[in-house]
Amino acid sequence: MKTKTKRVLDKPILDPRKFKRLPRGSFLASTEETAARNTKVRISILIDLDVLKFFKEKASKTGALAYQTQINQILRAHVESKEPVDANTLAQDDRFIRAVAKRVKQLSSRQEKMLPQKSPRTTK
Repeated sequence: MKTKTKRVLDKPILDPRKFKRLPRGSFLASTEETAARNTKVRISILIDLDVLKFFKEKASKTGALAYQTQINQILRAHVESKEPVDANTLAQDDRFIRAVAKRVKQLSSRQEKMLPQKSPRTTK
């Protein structure tokens, strides 16, 4: 029966003298690859259930993009369109009106705190 013996090499397996020295930063991704447009970020977001169902239903069809991709495409189209926000639409939006009312209340209470308090007049 043959036995194997370990052979100790005189030379190291990896010779550092044979490695090519790379210029600093050459291993990094190009600027184009890391542009904000091409960088995806994992987030947690609250979306109305009916909106989520709508996109998931579209995504369930054969050949459709994932629902996250569809949402991203719609958001990108809106961002790139740079359409001005319609004031009439905002005026009809109850959530927007409530948010504005809350903000006005906060600002007015903050202003009241900053105003000097009138001291009560004393009569002689």
